[in-house]
Amino acid sequence: MEHPGECCPPSRAAAAQTLGHLLANSGVNANAVREIASVITTLTTGSVQEQQDTLTNFFVPHASFTHPLCRVPSFSKGTVPLAPGLESRWLLLCIYRWYRTLSPNIDIHIDSAVFDQRSGQLFVSIRQTFAIWFIPLYKAPVKLTTVLNLEQHPASETSPSRNGNTASSNSLSGPGQERLRYFIAHQEDLYQMNDLIQFVCPWLGPLLWFFWQLVSTGLCVAGAVVLLPLYLLLNKGAKAKKVQ
Repeated sequence: MEHPGECCPPSRAAAAQTLGHLLANSGVNANAVREIASVITTLTTGSVQEQQDTLTNFFVPHASFTHPLCRVPSFSKGTVPLAPGLESRWLLLCIYRWYRTLSPNIDIHIDSAVFDQRSGQLFVSIRQTFAIWFIPLYKAPVKLTTVLNLEQHPASETSPSRNGNTASSNSLSGPGQERLRYFIAHQEDLYQMNDLIQFVCPWLGPLLWFFWQLVSTGLCVAGAVVLLPLYLLLNKGAKAKKVQ
């Protein structure tokens, strides 16, 4: 991981190695934001080969993907009868390629990243501007939170390199033993509704949704005031649950 005193961000060519360093070490700290930013930038704005290498090296073969507008279920080779060599990671690569086909020049920024070691989840806050190249003046500035579910595997099991050799591990857990590394098993992109509407109806859609949110707030306030006796009756004697 880069020393805090160094100001130059890692290049795209080094992004894959950077992610390997990041995911190989479970102690992800505040300085990891820059490395995560480099990796996501490579995946969404890098060359064709860099994009494919990132998917191949750091997503498990049965990786799944959830988005409000599309979904990739998890499956391994041999699951699809007429395509025995097909695995879900390839479908995820196709989605990223289509994403780049629609918007080749994406402006993307990583605001924060938090790793929960207990659950193995990495939470990344992202801002991006999605601009479809063949629609003049179309731009969709959106915010999202990406949740990455991580799994631990030996690097040799999950991440073959392009030349057929396995990706090297940063360190060993013991004599003759390869250290377990984190790989991405599931990616889920979470959008607020007003950001999601930007994709299908920019400009007018978010404005209409904003006014609907105000109307909904008014209905909530009216219901809380008018039905206050019912609220008190239904919640009589309620106590906060103990946190485990």
